[in-house]
Amino acid sequence: MRFFHSLLVLWLAGWVVGLWLPVQGQDRYLADLTSPDRRTRQRAAVALGDRRLQAAVPALLEVLRNDLDPQVRAEAAVALGKIKDPQTLSPLIEALREPDADVRRAVLRALLLFYIEEDIEFVFARRRGLDRFNPFLETDDPTMVLPGTEVAPAVLQALADAMRDDARVDNRRAAVRALGVLRGESMVSAMVEALGDADLREDIFRVLAKFGRPEYGLHVLPYLDDPDANVRQEAVRTLGRLRTREAVTPLMARYRAARPGRDTDQQTRILAALARIGDPMSESVFRENLDHPSAERRRFAAEGLGRCEATAYVDELSNRRLAEKDERVRLAQAFALYRLGRREFLQDVMRQLDSRRYGEQAESYLLSLTRTADLHPYLRIAGPRGTERMLRALGQVGTRDDLPALRPFLSDRDRRIVNAANRAIRQIETRAGAVRD
Repeated sequence: MRFFHSLLVLWLAGWVVGLWLPVQGQDRYLADLTSPDRRTRQRAAVALGDRRLQAAVPALLEVLRNDLDPQVRAEAAVALGKIKDPQTLSPLIEALREPDADVRRAVLRALLLFYIEEDIEFVFARRRGLDRFNPFLETDDPTMVLPGTEVAPAVLQALADAMRDDARVDNRRAAVRALGVLRGESMVSAMVEALGDADLREDIFRVLAKFGRPEYGLHVLPYLDDPDANVRQEAVRTLGRLRTREAVTPLMARYRAARPGRDTDQQTRILAALARIGDPMSESVFRENLDHPSAERRRFAAEGLGRCEATAYVDELSNRRLAEKDERVRLAQAFALYRLGRREFLQDVMRQLDSRRYGEQAESYLLSLTRTADLHPYLRIAGPRGTERMLRALGQVGTRDDLPALRPFLSDRDRRIVNAANRAIRQIETRAGAVRD
């Protein structure tokens, strides 16, 4: 009995110490914010932000406004973003006018952290120095807050102002990307105006593509002839992603005007864009690429014929698929045949959803289903990766009729599946609510 009494005393002592130590640590970090040593103040700001300590807000605001060291002010801004006290939005927005560019960049990060903390590093990626040649440096990403997330209009306006006014181009680019992450469609007119800044065009195109409205492509069309080759390439890609049908005629004209053997890459990019738009006006271009030596061109030709519903090519695509050796082309042909009424070929697309090599390609086809209900039988038989991809696609194109098939996944044992199902349901419900309103 004495033994158990001793254990209870030890446990209670440990519990009290466990409550006391964090408080002691918090007090220490708050005191360290006033240290004469810059690095100590900086570490204290980081620690208080990581602990999401609400009591630290007044001290961090004081640091943001008055600390003489810009690195300390920057860490104070990020800490406030992590703590997410709505009362700090106004002083953070005000700090976007501070003289140090790195502090302003930290404030942009803080405003983003109020709404999302994962997968946002691409917003602040910079192609500078050796990173200009880094193929793995990602400056575009599909990350967006969930539909229905209420973002303060003042935050979106502050980002639009930074996009227009910040003296550092990297900060202007980060502001554009942040608007994309926060679904800042209310700032599209400001983005269109900012297309006058040549340094922002590619990023603005990518954000417009994220928003997904075909009519936004009308703002991109004039840049098909931009002096910068990178801008021209991104314009073509964006028009394809937006499926802007008004782009078909100018894209076809540029495809035909390409010089044989010299503009091959340009033709391939245009073909890819036309294949995503899938307009019957492009049928002749798709037909002539069905037997092209380039597997990439054969793939886009098949996709285009499928999306423009050229049913006259069912037999030809079926025969070509029997002889095709390239797996990506075979996958595109299966998708096309499904789109053209041969529903049995959907299973060939579904088989690749779990594949590391072909899964992304297969997932892209799920956004062009003839009926979203065609996915339902496959939801329970695919592997985890394939199921997650189907749920993501249904989140983007599904309707209320798909909700009964999605809800059982909210109790799945795999956390990723649960999260994907929850996001898909929220996306569909938000869309349905918007249509109803």
